[in-house]
Amino acid sequence: MNSLLRYSTAYSEPWVAWLMLALLIVLLLADFYQRGLISGSLLSLFATKERQSLFSETVRTGVGSIFLFVYRIAVISLAVYTLLWSGGSFSFLSFLFVCLLVFALTLFKYASVWLTAFVFFDKRTLQVIYLHYDNLSTVFCIFLYPLLLLALFAPFFTHTLIVVTFSVLAFFALCIWLWKAFKLFFNNFLACLYIFLYLCTLELIPLLALIEAVRLWVL
Repeated sequence: MNSLLRYSTAYSEPWVAWLMLALLIVLLLADFYQRGLISGSLLSLFATKERQSLFSETVRTGVGSIFLFVYRIAVISLAVYTLLWSGGSFSFLSFLFVCLLVFALTLFKYASVWLTAFVFFDKRTLQVIYLHYDNLSTVFCIFLYPLLLLALFAPFFTHTLIVVTFSVLAFFALCIWLWKAFKLFFNNFLACLYIFLYLCTLELIPLLALIEAVRLWVL
């Protein structure tokens, strides 16, 4: 008797649905342990004043921060894997390897931003930078989740539509971050140069490196 070969996709692999459910639970746990995490991050999206950032109602805890970190790493990794996947097996092991790459890239970015801010800014400004970037990353991953659901399980969501929607969300987040950076730090033309230098060296180049690494080592 002839057997039918099962085509491996995000829709046919059961681990994808369980992972999305687990990520939703992790996000809710992060909000539970850090009261006001989701609402506070959304409200701070267009805030630039230090008082709005430093004295938000969100109570940050170690457990909540760990849940949030895991959620963001997994969501971004699954988005990158879905975006670059072009056929073959939609493998859980490949997804875990992408998670490892995103984790390493995230640590590098945070270390670089912290070192740069430590050299050029005072402690209070460093805290403002971190809170704005952290809140924006949280909002980005919250909006990325429903797009991932559509990309993974909606039949009408073609690869072209995935690229377009993910790119629009990333572009929106980039514009918000640039707007915040100019509001906080722009005081002369040289500051403008520093902001765009940061954008290239700590955002665009690491992202391109991640995409190339996933293509070479995972796909």
